[in-house]
Amino acid sequence: MTAAPERLPEAIVRTAIEWQMRLRASPGNVEVFSQFNAWRLCDTRHELAWQRMQQVSGHFHHGHLPDATCTAAVLRQADIDLSRRRTLKLLGLGLTAGGATLLIGTAPPAWRSDVTTGVGEQRQLRLNGDLQLQLNTDSAVDLHGREIRLRSGEMLVDGADWRVRCQQGVCDGHQARAVLRERDGYSELHVERGEVLVTAAAGSQRVQAGSGLALYPTRLASLDAGALDPFAWSRGLLIVNDIPLADFLAEAARYRRGWLRCDPAVADLRLSGVFHLDQPGALLDNIAHLLPVRIDQRTRWWVRISTQA
Repeated sequence: MTAAPERLPEAIVRTAIEWQMRLRASPGNVEVFSQFNAWRLCDTRHELAWQRMQQVSGHFHHGHLPDATCTAAVLRQADIDLSRRRTLKLLGLGLTAGGATLLIGTAPPAWRSDVTTGVGEQRQLRLNGDLQLQLNTDSAVDLHGREIRLRSGEMLVDGADWRVRCQQGVCDGHQARAVLRERDGYSELHVERGEVLVTAAAGSQRVQAGSGLALYPTRLASLDAGALDPFAWSRGLLIVNDIPLADFLAEAARYRRGWLRCDPAVADLRLSGVFHLDQPGALLDNIAHLLPVRIDQRTRWWVRISTQA
């Protein structure tokens, strides 16, 4: 009689799936591949889970599967016995009109990161004793000892010596407190205390306390104080000085779900003040008190600011 194949714990299956997604999302990344090999070698069940996932991989042609029921059947062929519900959760299937799509390679960074925050959420961590980390809304990081990889969003880091890898370079802090943020096409650094050495494809530069730097693919650009306090969010505040209303709403929208916009007629009105991020209703009311505008709020998810009638 043939022995029944070994049943693997769901946690190991989950990790094997995540590794498959991570490797496809980071082809040629030596660091990721090294971590993956260490995971495979530390437990024979890890290697077994990986081999079974490779049996499944042939059915994931271009990441598409016919539906969740068939997906569960494919997994069972590799002796990964998951229910239809668990298949949906573990594989991250996005239901579409044409069936289900396996999110491999196009999955957002937060899906496969060590620490994440949702929209409107913040999170604080203490690493290796003295190193403090705070994630802002809708952010994701990977942790490797005192080295941090900012995958998306924004973070504050405070400690004696640390390294942060962002999309456009590496930031090495010494006795430094700094904020790093990923923007569209560039990374942004602001230093509140200490010194940060930035190394990027465009060159290297030391950034002192009170200064900021934008890291573009082909250049480094100094940043002035600007209309937005880059550290205020870590205290639960949004502090602005003479900012266009449209820019203010774009910033406020990061902390809430739904649609928040203004008419072009009021987009250039200037706004200054201190706003509490945990009081979205009061934030909108304050805008109406400070500017000659009307707040049209059809639902909590849909808000439009227009000229007063």
